[in-house]
Formats: sequence, C-alpha cells, structure tokens
Amino acid sequence: MKTLAREGQCLVDIALAATGSVEGVWALALRNGLSVTGEISHGAEIAWEAEDVADARIAGKYASEGICPATAVSEKTLAGLLGKRLIIIQPDWEIIPADPVRKQQTRAAVFAGAFTAAFS
Repeated sequence: MKTLAREGQCLVDIALAATGSVEGVWALALRNGLSVTGEISHGAEIAWEAEDVADARIAGKYASEGICPATAVSEKTLAGLLGKRLIIIQPDWEIIPADPVRKQQTRAAVFAGAFTAAFS
C-alpha cells in the first residue's frame, strides 16, 4: 500500500496514520530508505504493508475520520516564529498598594467552661 506525504508531515505523522502507532516509523523508514528525522517533501510516496500496522483500530479511526496529522515545522516557519520580538504592553492603570495586614490571633476560644461529661 502507498500513501502520499502532505504539507507539514513528517515520517512520524505518516506512521501514526498508516500503522496506528508512532513505533511504525521504523518500519516505514526501513521500507522506504528514509531517515526517521529527515524531511519529507510534499507529495512523496511512502510505501507500507499490512504487516507494518501496529494498531489497526487507531489506523482505522484515522482513515475513517480523515485525520491527517501534520506536525513538522519547516525551517522558514520556525525562523519566523522565533525571530519575532515579543512586545510587552504595560498596563495603563495605576497600581494601588495593598493595605497592611494586621497580626491575627492564631488560637480560638471555642469552649469557655470545663468538660463535665465523662466518656467511657
């Protein structure tokens, strides 16, 4: 069987959708002569066999619901995300100081009298 890589997919994404488990990445890498961490171009054909499927229930769920994970981030996108400067906007309201806290009594006087009942 074969599947085509979509934009933003890495081999782990394809393994999860095709084999139902991320561990299937090793079988896909060996079968297709790819690196586990290497980039896959859009439209690349990835071959897999039924024996590569680790969890048919998950693979079936992905296929029936059309779930197509794409977690790979290109260098250009990553550079754009990391290259942006964070703008911190100071609040325009006045900081109000808190009232001083008085020392509180830590013991409570619950019973004023002595116990008269005997427990057996």
